[in-house]
Amino acid sequence: MKKTAYIISHSHWDREWFLPLETLRYRLVTLLDETADLLENKDGFDYFHLDGQTIMLEDYLSVKSGERARMERLVRDGKLRVGPWYMLQDAFLTSSESNVRNLLYGMQDAQEFGAVERIGYFPDTFGIYGQAPQLVKQAGMDSVIFGRGVKPTGFNNQVFEGGYTSPFSEMYWEAPDGTRVLGVLLANWYSNGNEIPVERAAAKAFWDKKLSDVSAYASTGALLFLNGCDHQPVQVDLPEALDVARELYPDMVFKHSNFSEYVSELRKLLPGDELQVIEGELTNQRTDGWSTLVNTASSRIYLKQANQRVQQLLEKLVEPIAVMATRIGKVAYPEEYLKFAWKLLMENQIHDSITGCSVDAVHWEMETRFMKAEQAARAILDDKVTRIVRQMDTVAKFDGGAESVPVVVFHTSGYAATRVVTVDVELARTYFAEMPFEEIPAYLNGLPSVRLEIRDENGNLVDADVTELGMQFDYELPDRAFRKPYFARRYQVSFVAEDLPRMGFATYFAVPVAGENEVVRIENDANRLENRFLQVNIAENGSYSVSCKESGQTFAGLGTYVDQGDIGNEYMFKEAGDRKRISTDNLVAELAVLESSRVRKVVEIRHRMMLPESANTEAFADEKARVVWHPERVSPRSEQFREFVVRTRLTLDSGSKALKVDVRMDNQVADHRLRAIFPTGTARATHFADSVFEIVERPNRVSEEWQNPSNDQRQQAFVALAGLMVVNRGLPEYEVSADGSEIRLTLLRANSEMGDWGNFPAPEAQSFGEQVAEFYVMPYVEETLRTEAAKRAYEYQLEPFAVQADGQHDGEILSRMEFAMWEDAPGLIFSSWKRAASRDAEILRFYSVSERMQELVLLSSMRKTTILEEASPDDGLATNWQVAPSEIITWRKEDEK
Repeated sequence: MKKTAYIISHSHWDREWFLPLETLRYRLVTLLDETADLLENKDGFDYFHLDGQTIMLEDYLSVKSGERARMERLVRDGKLRVGPWYMLQDAFLTSSESNVRNLLYGMQDAQEFGAVERIGYFPDTFGIYGQAPQLVKQAGMDSVIFGRGVKPTGFNNQVFEGGYTSPFSEMYWEAPDGTRVLGVLLANWYSNGNEIPVERAAAKAFWDKKLSDVSAYASTGALLFLNGCDHQPVQVDLPEALDVARELYPDMVFKHSNFSEYVSELRKLLPGDELQVIEGELTNQRTDGWSTLVNTASSRIYLKQANQRVQQLLEKLVEPIAVMATRIGKVAYPEEYLKFAWKLLMENQIHDSITGCSVDAVHWEMETRFMKAEQAARAILDDKVTRIVRQMDTVAKFDGGAESVPVVVFHTSGYAATRVVTVDVELARTYFAEMPFEEIPAYLNGLPSVRLEIRDENGNLVDADVTELGMQFDYELPDRAFRKPYFARRYQVSFVAEDLPRMGFATYFAVPVAGENEVVRIENDANRLENRFLQVNIAENGSYSVSCKESGQTFAGLGTYVDQGDIGNEYMFKEAGDRKRISTDNLVAELAVLESSRVRKVVEIRHRMMLPESANTEAFADEKARVVWHPERVSPRSEQFREFVVRTRLTLDSGSKALKVDVRMDNQVADHRLRAIFPTGTARATHFADSVFEIVERPNRVSEEWQNPSNDQRQQAFVALAGLMVVNRGLPEYEVSADGSEIRLTLLRANSEMGDWGNFPAPEAQSFGEQVAEFYVMPYVEETLRTEAAKRAYEYQLEPFAVQADGQHDGEILSRMEFAMWEDAPGLIFSSWKRAASRDAEILRFYSVSERMQELVLLSSMRKTTILEEASPDDGLATNWQVAPSEIITWRKEDEK
C-alpha cells in the first residue's frame, strides 16, 4: 500500500503576540481574502484549516461584515474548516468553566457558520490539563491534535514509564476517569509542511528531509504535514507544488486534505496494541525542563489576578444570581450579554495573552479588556440583584427594628460557610430634589450622631465592626425616571455572617442606635492572632507559625521571603549567574496591629529588604542583544542595592479556618523573582494541586532528563502537602522542593523581554510600581483534602456579595432562601449553575475528585447531559445519581411547560 502525505493548509494565528492586535488583524483580512479566492477558484486547493478558533472569523468580519455569506458558504461546503474553540486558550491559566465556555461558544459559532471541525485542536497550548480527553469526548470528539506535552522518543530510544513519552506521533490519551481519545502529536511541529517548493531540485531536497522526519515517528503510512506557520500567508501555488511532489515520488500519494479526513484514514491503519497510552496532564516532564514555558504563569502576575477575579465573578456570582432572578422574577436570562462578557474575557485568555508573554502594547489592551469584561459582568450582577431584592420581604420582624436598614448577603460558592461580610450602609439619604443641594451637607452634619448594630433576621446581635465614612455623594438610576443624585451618611460595616446558604441569600439589619460608634478592641498583641480554629504566632523575623486546633498540627517558619535574580524572559525563569539570593530570615520585622475586634484581627508585618537594583546592566544587555538562549545566560546581579519594602497583612477572621495573607510591594527593582516560603515540617515524595476539573497528585522530583534547576508548576486555587494548603487568588506559579519540605509561592516576577525567537524588549514586564498578592494559609486534616479542604479553598476564591436593600417592604420572596438543588456529597465539587445557552433549561455541573464512586442526590429530577448542554430525551429523569471517580457530570432541568 502506498504511503499518503496529508497536507493541511493553515496559518497558526496568534491573535496578538510580538505585534499588537490591530497590526495582525490587517494581515488576517488579507489572509482570508486570498484564501477565499483560492478555495473558490483554484483547482487542487480544496481546504483551509482556520486554526481551530472561530474568533478569527469574528475579527475578519468586524472589518468586512459584508463577507459573512461568503464565509458561511465556504464553511458549509467543507472548504473552510472552523472550530471547535472560540480561541486557542492557555489551558492551565484559565478556569474549568472558562475552558467549557471556550468550547461551548466556539462550537455554537462554528455551527452558525455551517459546520464544526470536530477535532480537539491544541497546536501550541503550553501544556494540557489531564481532563482534556473527557472534555472533548463529551463535546462529540474522539481525537485530539496537539503540539506540546509529550516527548517523542523515536524507535531507538523508547522510554515508556511515566506516561509522558511515546515512540510514535500517534498515541492514545486517557483522562483520569478512563475516557480515552486518539492523540496525534505534531512531533515535527505545526510548520513541518510549510512553504513547499515548486522548483524540482528544491522540492526534492525538501521532501527527502520532510518525509524522513515524519516517518521517524509515524506508526502508519498516513503522514501528516501542516502547510503553514505563525501568521503565515496562504501558499497560493500549493497545487503546483503538490503536482511536482507527485512526479518526484510516484510511490507516494500527496493529498490536500483536512484533519477530519486524515484522522478517519489514520484510524484504519493504526497498529493497535503497539500504540502507547499516555495518562493525565501533558507538561513535557521527560525533557530537559528548559522549554516547558511554565514560567509564563508568573509573567505579569497582575494579568493573572485580573483573570481570576473576572472569571470567578462570571461563573460563581453573575450566572447563579441571574438564574435566581429568572426564577424569582420571571425575567429573561441575559444569555446574549453573558456571552458577550465571556467573550471579552476569553479574548484575554488566549495562550500568548494571559500568559503575559507578548510585547507591552498587547498587555495594555488586555488591561482595558479586563476592565470592560468586569464592567459588563457587574452591570448584569447589579441589575439582577436589584430585581431580586425589590421582591423580597425585607421587613424587620424583631422589636426595635422599624428604623433598621436591611442588608442582603448573596452567597453562591455552592458550600455552606461562615464568612465576614463587608458592605457600605447609608443613613439619612437626602436627594437633591428634597432641598437645595448646597444645603444638604450642613443638614446631614447637624443630625444627631448614631452608631450601628448588626442583627440577623431574628433580631440576634451579630459581631460587627463599623467605621463611619462621613457624608458622601451618590446617585440612583431608576428604571423609569431620570437619575437622582443625593448625599448620605455612609458607614462601612464588617460583620460575621454565620451559616450562609450554599446557593442563595440571607438578610441582616443595620440598626441605628443613639451615640457614637464604639470600636471594640479585643487585644493589641502584635505577635499573636487567634480564633476558635487557628492560633498564629509571629516571630521576630516576621515569619509566622500556624497551629490548627482541629488537627493538632503546627507549621512554623511560614511566610519568609526569598528574592532571586531573573535573567530569563517572559517565558522562562533563569536565575542570575551569581545565584545571589536575599532572604528575610535574618531581618528584624516591624509589626503593627491595624485592626482588632470581635470580627477580625489584622497585623501588618513590614520587611525592609535590600536588593540588587537589577541584573548587571552591561552584561545582561549584551546577552539580550546577542539573543543568548536563556539556559546559557550567566549575567550576575548588580552591585548597586535598593530598598525593597514588603508589607504583609495577616488577617484572621472570626470563624475562619484559614489565615488570609495580603502582600503589598512598591516594586522599583528590576530582573528578579520574589517567592514566599512555607516549610511543611516533613518529607514527602508527592504533593497535590488543583487543575481543570481535577486535583492532581504530582511528583516532587524531576525526571532523569531534567536539567533546569527549577521545577515550577501551575495551580488553579491551591497547592497542598502534608496537612498544609496554600490557597491563592491569581498566583498560579509554585514550586515544591524535591524532598517535599517546602512550598514556594511566586508573588512577583520582573523581567524585561518577551523572549522566544528574537530580541523583543518588554520593559513593562518588570512590573514596576505597587504590586499586590493575596493568598490564604490553611492547615487541614489530611484525610479531608478531597472532601472538606478543597471545598474551603474554593470558598475563599470569592467574597460574598452584599447590598443595602431599598428600605423595608413586603414582598413575595422570603428574606432568606436556599436555591441549592442538591444534597452535599463529600467528594464532589460544585462547578456551575446557569441557564442553558438554548434558554429552555437550567444547567448544573459537578465534578468528582474522589477515588471512589460517589452518590449525588438532587432535590428535583434532572437529566444527565454533556458540557454542550444538549437536550437528551433518551436519558431518564432521576434524582439519585452515581458519579464515577474523576467524572465531569452535567445535568439539565427543562423548564416546565
